[in-house]
Amino acid sequence: MFKRLHAFHCGYERFPNAIFDPFSSDPAGLREIPYFIYLIEHSDGLVLFDTGAHPNLIADITAYLGPEAENWGIEVHPSDDAREKLKSIGIWPTDVEHVVLSHLHYDHAGGMTSFPNAQYWIQRPEWEFAAEPAIYQEGLYIRSEYDVPSSRLNLVDGQQDMFGDGSLILVPTPGHSPGHQSLLIKGNCTSYILAGDAAYEPDLEDIARLPAASLAWSPSAMVESRLTLRRLRDEHKSEVLCAHDINFRTNVRLAPAASYE
Repeated sequence: MFKRLHAFHCGYERFPNAIFDPFSSDPAGLREIPYFIYLIEHSDGLVLFDTGAHPNLIADITAYLGPEAENWGIEVHPSDDAREKLKSIGIWPTDVEHVVLSHLHYDHAGGMTSFPNAQYWIQRPEWEFAAEPAIYQEGLYIRSEYDVPSSRLNLVDGQQDMFGDGSLILVPTPGHSPGHQSLLIKGNCTSYILAGDAAYEPDLEDIARLPAASLAWSPSAMVESRLTLRRLRDEHKSEVLCAHDINFRTNVRLAPAASYE
């Protein structure tokens, strides 16, 4: 049973508007893209959705990602470490029992190895692609970040009910990456969709307004996934929460001050 959801802001990067919106009236202007992770309190254990940046990236961005990362406008600090964020609500890394990865890019999977007791939930196509990513996306995948024991790895094939009670449903939403997934959370009175990078604005209205090709492995699949999210939102009357919502200051209830129930 779903109990509560916490949203944590774990740093950001700055990109030209045109990267996320090719029709922007100010294409060269910089847009602040936040990093978000989410902690779900469930009767079967604590579930973390995405893990933010790797601690080594936080310590030295260019040493970790290479000199080209200087142009990415990444801004992360020690306080943005997922472990520190969870501690702000009294949760320790050893308390986390499940980690759902929307996908394995460095800003989502960087903290995977920080949770020693967790079972990891990843779509199989994402895991397989991450082993040998296409050249135009290989800089987004860092193998050491997701080097976890196979005994703790749950490779998912399509839609899956995590605990068999209908409260947490893994939903394939490929497009941004081959095996991207989102999470449908169904509570007694409310429902949420953790979209990950399947969408960057929660209203899901302009679904064909896609980011630059470097951020969309398959534009057509991304459109289909946004249609899937829209259908789920309408069917379950869900609130959509994105991993990189640029309007997060007004759209997101930030932990530790607030939560979703």
